[in-house]
Amino acid sequence: MKKTILALSLLFSLMGILKSFFFVFYDFEDVTEFLNFILLDIQPYGFAGMDIYIPRYVIHGTPGGTISLGLVNLFFILTFLLGTLIYYFSKYKETKLLAFNYCLVFLDSITKIVSFILLFNLEKLNIYSVSYITITLLYIFISYQFLTKELNHKVIEDDIQITESALENASNTKRFLNLFIDSFIILVIVFGYIEYADRRNDIMTFFSYFKSAFGEQFASIVFFWAVKFIYYLLFESIFKTTPAKFMTSCYITDEEGNSPSFQMILKRTLLRFFPFESFSFLMGKNLHDDYSDTYVVNKKTNRKIEDLYTQFLAISFGILLVVYFTMFNRDFY
Repeated sequence: MKKTILALSLLFSLMGILKSFFFVFYDFEDVTEFLNFILLDIQPYGFAGMDIYIPRYVIHGTPGGTISLGLVNLFFILTFLLGTLIYYFSKYKETKLLAFNYCLVFLDSITKIVSFILLFNLEKLNIYSVSYITITLLYIFISYQFLTKELNHKVIEDDIQITESALENASNTKRFLNLFIDSFIILVIVFGYIEYADRRNDIMTFFSYFKSAFGEQFASIVFFWAVKFIYYLLFESIFKTTPAKFMTSCYITDEEGNSPSFQMILKRTLLRFFPFESFSFLMGKNLHDDYSDTYVVNKKTNRKIEDLYTQFLAISFGILLVVYFTMFNRDFY
């Protein structure tokens, strides 16, 4: 199984890098329907955001038009490649970055399935759409299996109950990182989907239902809260953690060290909707923990390696911002 994870992870990361740069060097008009399917539809994930636009003559030497490069997805894909290399050189022990990326695969695949169901049109069904949904379902299965069997090492052994005194609560620093990373992913999904919906005025999209129900002014806000609700409920009920918590080596438990029930996770998720509740940990309280009888606790990890991951994320994200604002404000003319 470990070699399978390694091979698929390397394949997925290289596919993502190829897709990120393909249209920088090649015209979209020259791509056949089959190649378009290979480049776009079988990608493990494709998140939008922080696009930079480069005039075509900078790359092709001919005037006219611009080329977009999505920095957010490229950033995620590079962490996928790095996570694959770390996984290999650590002899399959270090799984954080891979687990984080397979969370993204799982999340993106679920989103695609929901969109496909809502926008299903029997008349437009063809070999490519059938292949698309089949591959997407396969990605859900693969990511679920990897996250539950191999990449998320069991913290609680069977038939052994961990006492409350043995649990170590996550620090405020970790909780802030969890909030930042998870919120960033949610915002990427929300703004990416809204941008897609604005470009496709010719068809009904998932966001179109929100605009019809809540109007132009409030649709984005309601959509954000809906995505946030689904995001936390999905990950914490299935995996007892989130993409950010995978990165910071945290997981959710009840007061006795057991996996919390779905009802506890649901209550915990609903409590997040109180104004400024997300920052309550800064005041020594964790409302969505305290009133759902759940805890965010640490896994046993190597602290030095954990600090390296944190430094890597901080430096990498800083580079991402520098590149984005440098290219965004750059005058090519």
